[in-house]
Amino acid sequence: MHGIIEIWGTALWFLLCLASIMLVIGTIVALLWMIRDKRGIRGEILAVANLLLSFGIFVLLMDCGHYVTVDDPDHGYGFFQYALFQLPWVFHAGAEFLSGLIFLFCRVDNLLYRKNHLTMDVIRRTMNLFPEGIVIGDPNGTVRLSNLKMDALCRQLTGGNLSDVSQYWKWIGEHGKEQNGQTLIRLPEGKAWLFTRERFVLEEKEYDQITATDVTERWRIIEELEEKNARLQDLQRRMKAVSELSRDMFMAQEEANARATLHNQLGQVLLMGRHFLNNAESTDVGIVRDATLQMNRILLGEATEPYVKEADPLTQAIAMANSIGVRVDLEDAAQGVKQTVGAIAEKIKMQNGAEMLAQAIIECAANTVKHAEGDCITVRVSEGEDGLLFAITNNGKPPKTTIFESGGLLSLRRKIEEAGGSMQVESSPAFRLSIRMKVI
Repeated sequence: MHGIIEIWGTALWFLLCLASIMLVIGTIVALLWMIRDKRGIRGEILAVANLLLSFGIFVLLMDCGHYVTVDDPDHGYGFFQYALFQLPWVFHAGAEFLSGLIFLFCRVDNLLYRKNHLTMDVIRRTMNLFPEGIVIGDPNGTVRLSNLKMDALCRQLTGGNLSDVSQYWKWIGEHGKEQNGQTLIRLPEGKAWLFTRERFVLEEKEYDQITATDVTERWRIIEELEEKNARLQDLQRRMKAVSELSRDMFMAQEEANARATLHNQLGQVLLMGRHFLNNAESTDVGIVRDATLQMNRILLGEATEPYVKEADPLTQAIAMANSIGVRVDLEDAAQGVKQTVGAIAEKIKMQNGAEMLAQAIIECAANTVKHAEGDCITVRVSEGEDGLLFAITNNGKPPKTTIFESGGLLSLRRKIEEAGGSMQVESSPAFRLSIRMKVI
């Protein structure tokens, strides 16, 4: 077997040299792995020993090459070194193979360790994958650990690198918006980041940690909810104002209706009394008495509805008109002949039609006595395409001026329009009240 000195200059020689160089580099890297991962003294000793072995083989090969190439009888090498030069090349190859096995063992052991243990490199790479920003530093501001997201945020916000945790937090506080112990910062492109500062103790030493969370979507939803809440509050205020206005309008309407009822009932009773005094023999004393008693109850607050004797509103209205000396003639406008109450009631089949006509008869009878000095009203009923038309006239004096609706007429108009009908008052050439009730 040839010694290593005898294979100098051959391909095998250069292959051994290349292998030794690679082993030196590999063992240096393995030692650095051990030191970085803090594997302990045993692993570091094994890595150092392998580094010395691979470096020794490399030095021996270089010395051997120097011994062969330098033309000098006295090379300065001792007997031990010369004996190593004479060893078979297989011995040196075996030493390199052993160093390579040790390197592979260190590498596999390091991979297994990193797989089952947290190392600084794993922690750093994991932190760099976080979508949130994080930086850890000493209380004096020295940065101990920072991920890529926080570095990018610092450059985007301040325009510089993250080198001082305390100054960075101070800048955040000056340019952000406080939110329950946290700080919100809006970036120009619309993103929102929430920064939080915490202090913790590790191995009896304090550290400051700043985290940044992307709350763009959450903040957009909060702003949208705040905008909707503001609109709802405004709508609530408007609804409250409308409710109060409606209540006031309802109370005013109720008060107006009560006043109209009181006005109509009082006027009716007074006309009944006057007619009774002038025509006692032709007046129904019972109606006058009952209507007066009901009027007194309304004034005392014991009743709210006017006097009612007959169940049928038309019969009741005609009786009330007769009690003040007014005769009511009912006619079918199409036939031009007088009709009975029953016939007219049969003709009026729509809802509230008979009630509206009855109130109109009572109001026109009272106005005939008070203003026209008449004693008869004529009610003509005709059918149209969309409903019925009631036309009421009297035999009294025609109005001297235009009739302005107030009191009973105004109250009657409101009731008719609420029932879906319409009313028209004519004063020339004679008084005429027209009521149109539509079929609903």
